[in-house]
Amino acid sequence: MSHLMLYSTYGAIWYIANMNRAAALGLPPLFSGLAPRVIELREGQDLSISPTGDLYWVLSGVVQNSVIAEDGRRWIEGFHLPGEFFWADQASVKSQTAEALCATSILITASSVLQALTSSSDAAVDSVWSWCARTHVASLRRGFLLARSTAVEKLSYFLMDLVHRLGGRREICLLMSRAEIGDHLGLTSETVTRTFTLLQNEKLLRVNGKDVTILDSNGLLLNAQAIFST
Repeated sequence: MSHLMLYSTYGAIWYIANMNRAAALGLPPLFSGLAPRVIELREGQDLSISPTGDLYWVLSGVVQNSVIAEDGRRWIEGFHLPGEFFWADQASVKSQTAEALCATSILITASSVLQALTSSSDAAVDSVWSWCARTHVASLRRGFLLARSTAVEKLSYFLMDLVHRLGGRREICLLMSRAEIGDHLGLTSETVTRTFTLLQNEKLLRVNGKDVTILDSNGLLLNAQAIFST
């Protein structure tokens, strides 16, 4: 499968996440009529998650969504970029947290508003529920595949996923630490660091602290082919 076909397959999953991504976003058309509110978070500030669950649209910045296990171990579900949604619900996952990795603006629509509109024919509501269903299936599949993948496959997937979500940008500033990347991919921070070094030695990328430049996207896509193509 070519890298273009891989992008096409994965792009179908993220068809809403790629809407209107820009440095400064106005009120998304998708939320018209859904009574949203906007909040501002500082770097390192936690988002107050509603017990009943809300839908969040990242307008600017980056949000890290995590789950803490009973033994204290952390799993980072994802890093949400401008133009992307995420759903948070402490009624079903009491240890769920969301943290801004930099100054961040988030638009929030309460679940009660969405539920009140479920019987309507509003295209915005239909789009939201369609996105929720697609994202849930994609998340389950991605989690299963990542659990069975090697460190090289995982990190290659992580980086090319970011490239794709950032509109093809090859120069990336990673706001998350190596430990946070590891908690997302199921790797230790040491393994993440070693794998970055390995990929750099193979001339697939160049690393300078938090700054990563992708040198060979085809090579990284080939590493992550099993994850992207399923």
